[in-house]
Formats: sequence, structure tokens, C-alpha cells
Amino acid sequence: MGSTFREAILQTLYLSLSDVTAGEPLDDPYPLSFSEVFRGPLPQSTSKRLSLGVVPTKETKTAKIDLTTCFLDVAIDFRYRAQTGEVPAIIAETIGGMILRRVLKDHTFNGLAVDVQDGGNVVDLDHPDTLTAEGSVFLTVHYRHDPHDPRTRFGEFPPDPVAT
Repeated sequence: MGSTFREAILQTLYLSLSDVTAGEPLDDPYPLSFSEVFRGPLPQSTSKRLSLGVVPTKETKTAKIDLTTCFLDVAIDFRYRAQTGEVPAIIAETIGGMILRRVLKDHTFNGLAVDVQDGGNVVDLDHPDTLTAEGSVFLTVHYRHDPHDPRTRFGEFPPDPVAT
């Protein structure tokens, strides 16, 4: 079966975040690499220094005769294990900025979405003994599809049932 727009958007977001590497691009480098990115919530324990989880939360839809308009809320959860001498509060701000920078670089997710909006963030610094910073960056993705098939852009023909 072909992917729905929702699945394709989430996969594009996951792949985009997975591709962030410290020191790249050379003309405007990221300060850190995202060590591991999960499709879904972060596990309770991760061994990596900087982990992300792409978590779809709520979706609202409005159906019309010729299209369905969708607003998908997504949380990008993060956990950072600071090293001695690093300040988790500063690192948390850096990570939030890195996530937004990456997401807003292509706010249509390769043409799959109409737009993405920054929905704010939350930071948890209640772990001073473990030098851990956690938080979430919230996004709202606006996209549309055919009212009869979530895999089809409105106005296009649905996929061939033999191929799905």
C-alpha cells in the first residue's frame, strides 16, 4: 500500500533530522549531531549523547467536497547528556534552535505539506545531578489530501488499486 501524506511527512521529518551532522554544512555548520532519532517517543534510557523522538500527537481534519485539510501536531522530543563543564540550560536552547532551523529549512517537506508552524517548546532542566537536559519542540503541519484517499493529493487520480 502507498504511504499516506501523513506517513510521508513524518518519514521526511525523521530523515531530515537524522541527517544533521556537527560541522556541516561548512558555510553555516550545526554545532552538534543528533546521535539517534526515533520514530516515536524516546526510550527511557538511551546511551547516546543527543537523542530525538518524532512524536505525532493530535490531528484535526476538515473535510470539504473536493479536499480534506489537516493540521497535524508533532512533538520533537530531545534528551541531551551534557559533559562536565557544559551548561544543560544553554545546550537545551541550542538544540531547540537546531531543530527549528532544520524543520523550517523546508517548511513544505518536499512539497507534501502546505506549511509548518512553530508551536513553541518546553524545556526540563530538573536533572542537575545527571547533567541531563530534556525538552520538546512543537510543530503544526498543515497539509491536504483527497477526501476519499489520504494517499492522493486533491485533484489527482487515486493510486491504482492493483499496485497498492
